[in-house]
Amino acid sequence: MEFDFSQFSDLKDKDVSRTGLMVLEGRIVIEKAIAGNIEILGLVRSGGSDEDWLATHEVKFPVKRVDHAEICRIAGFHFHHGSIAIAKRPELKPFAASEGEPRLSGTAEGSYLCLWNVTDPSNVGALIRSAAGLGAAGVILGPGCADPYYRKALRASMGNALSLPLHASDAAGLSSLAHGGFDLAAATLSPAALPLSEYAPKRPFILVVGNEGYGLPADIINLCRGEVYIPMTPGIDSLNVVVAGGICMYELFGNRAEAIRRP
Repeated sequence: MEFDFSQFSDLKDKDVSRTGLMVLEGRIVIEKAIAGNIEILGLVRSGGSDEDWLATHEVKFPVKRVDHAEICRIAGFHFHHGSIAIAKRPELKPFAASEGEPRLSGTAEGSYLCLWNVTDPSNVGALIRSAAGLGAAGVILGPGCADPYYRKALRASMGNALSLPLHASDAAGLSSLAHGGFDLAAATLSPAALPLSEYAPKRPFILVVGNEGYGLPADIINLCRGEVYIPMTPGIDSLNVVVAGGICMYELFGNRAEAIRRP
């Protein structure tokens, strides 16, 4: 297994996506990649308390041990998770409305999160992580969204961007879903929006969340059956998109009864 470990140089300022690659950081993200049959090309790691975790996997890629100073240099900062890998990016396939009946991977009766022009990679990653934790069947990424396989997004998603089905869609694709039996609700601050507790989603259901600063465009809101908002203390106009998206999913996805009860 040959790999040029010089590819790990200057990762902080390098855009590896241009060559069809992505950077995986930490045991949890790398294990999600292994479980998802992502092709990992090479891995560097430093010693640590979890240094034997790779022994539990059938490793098919070269691994290089480096000291703490070297992995800090590779990571580009002193905070890291002890392991960094370079892997081939999955293909984010666009949802094609012209392929017949509107379909998304996942359960036919499931709930989906749609992100529209969410530009911050940390927000995209954290929303994907929340969607996975709250029972989403998949995530739809509209125009203008940050790359879910960008280094920061993958780190924020804790690798769930590699295990939860992701779809790319434009307005035409979302329209075909709306007209094909999917119930769409837009998270807005509009006077027409209903409190979360008053909206009764039908399945399959799509929650549509917009840009961090200016929300959703009118044409996308018009595709939705209804609008929802989170009742808040007077004088507070909005929440961070990650917090708001998590609260909306918790309320509308209907998976609370199925949650694992921890002792």
